[in-house]
Amino acid sequence: MNIAKSLALSLAGLSMAFAANAGTVTLINGTTSEISAVYISSNTSDDWEENIIDGYVLPSGNQVNINIPNYEKFDLLVEGSEGGQEDYRDFPGNVTQITLHGAGKADYK
Repeated sequence: MNIAKSLALSLAGLSMAFAANAGTVTLINGTTSEISAVYISSNTSDDWEENIIDGYVLPSGNQVNINIPNYEKFDLLVEGSEGGQEDYRDFPGNVTQITLHGAGKADYK
C-alpha cells in the first residue's frame, strides 16, 4: 500500500472515530446575562477545554447548538459578558438540551 493511500485510510478512520464521539446539545441561556464563553470538560478532569462558543455571544433567552465529546458525564464553565463565571456540574453524556438558569443551576433532557 502506498503512503498516500495509507494516510487517507488513517485520516478517514480518525474522522469516523471523532464523529462517533461527538454529540449535539442545544444550550439555552435561561439566565439574565449574556454568555460569552462556555468551556467543557469531563467531570473527572481538572482542566477545561477550549471555548466551545468562541466568537459568539449567547444573549439571554437565546439558544445555540454545541458539539460535545462523548463523555460519560461532563461539566460546563460559563462566563458572562460582564465577567462572572459559573460552574455547572455532572451532566449525563446523553443529554440533548441544557437550560442554564444561573447560580450553577440547570435543567436538562
